[in-house]
Amino acid sequence: MASKRRTILEYLRDTRLPLITVADGYHTNVSKIQRGLVPHENLNDADLPALLIGRTVEKRENITRNQYKALITVFIVGYVKSPDGVKNSQGALDDLIADVTHALETDRTLGGNSKWLEVKNIITDDGDIAPRSGFVMEVEIAYVTEGVTP
Repeated sequence: MASKRRTILEYLRDTRLPLITVADGYHTNVSKIQRGLVPHENLNDADLPALLIGRTVEKRENITRNQYKALITVFIVGYVKSPDGVKNSQGALDDLIADVTHALETDRTLGGNSKWLEVKNIITDDGDIAPRSGFVMEVEIAYVTEGVTP
């Protein structure tokens, strides 16, 4: 059986973030979703927009001898390209940020795998100085293990 941590991270990758399509009412069709970072210069234009589930920080506290509660901070990195390949990538970036926020906040328990989810911080790059833009979204997720399976 997969750990609760792994189940949550894979649920983000396999269930929540793939919903981000124009056909599902979002602004964006995400082309690439994966766990693990890739520098934006190593992504092809066909890979963009891309969402990468990067670094995590997890704090745990024992509840009982074989159960704990955890607060995991997940950093989601998003990359977009400008519509014309030269400038105005910030509009596409704003749309992707709104889409990720909506996808996460409409399922705050991640299919019943967590107690709650909260988008805490969003950091963007410096703006339209390049044909690609990026952001990092800090997301806190609280969960509790059940019984003896961490």
